[in-house]
Amino acid sequence: MLVEIAQIDIRNGDKEKNLERICNIIKNSKSDLILFPELFTTGFVGEKIYEFAENLNDSKTVERLSEIANGKIIAGSIVEEDNYHIYNTFILVDDTGIIGKYRKIHLFQEEKDYFCPGSEISVINTEFGRIALAICYDIRFPELFREFMKNNAELVLVCANFPSIRREHWNVLIRARAIENQFFVVACNRVGEDMRNKYPGCSIAVDPWGSVLTVADANEELLICPINRNRIAEVRKGLPVLEDIRLRY
Repeated sequence: MLVEIAQIDIRNGDKEKNLERICNIIKNSKSDLILFPELFTTGFVGEKIYEFAENLNDSKTVERLSEIANGKIIAGSIVEEDNYHIYNTFILVDDTGIIGKYRKIHLFQEEKDYFCPGSEISVINTEFGRIALAICYDIRFPELFREFMKNNAELVLVCANFPSIRREHWNVLIRARAIENQFFVVACNRVGEDMRNKYPGCSIAVDPWGSVLTVADANEELLICPINRNRIAEVRKGLPVLEDIRLRY
């Protein structure tokens, strides 16, 4: 499986321009899966977030992405409206439409003013294996990733707007989540800035041993990373730590 991490800036509140750029990246990609940042069509725009919310049953964004997927899986989060509730929702889209979704469970501070928290984890069967979804602040909660492992996830995708002020935590947390559970973690963070924060990029892919497969700097960049699922069994056989878990929840 070939994964592409699209570390891009986001034009805050300019959905059409963002989508135009995203569609160009997809059309030019030769990867199996393309991962975009959190809220990749809008960014965080405070109270204006309600103007950009889409019902996934009638989403123009999903429709556009699906039309150009051409055998690829497209991943990232958008603003979802469902029954007058607003969610930060991670979607997986292919030629057929949405094949998986996850509503962000762990909301950070002011996010709680705009979004409702999700309540269910998401591990999706795909032709490339079992893929779990997480969003930004989620990486601080190891119990979520342990649930992914219990549900036989092989690859966790993380989309993020992780700020520069906490940059030192980013790589450490991503690598820790991969090492603890002996699966792949691929994380895409945005660059640029909005009214709240600056964003450092530093998108990263980590294998089940914790080895960094690829990492970006603070500029816009498209990273390509092969994922070999056989590596999971290799690592777990060599160091069968998961067999020694004694505390059950």
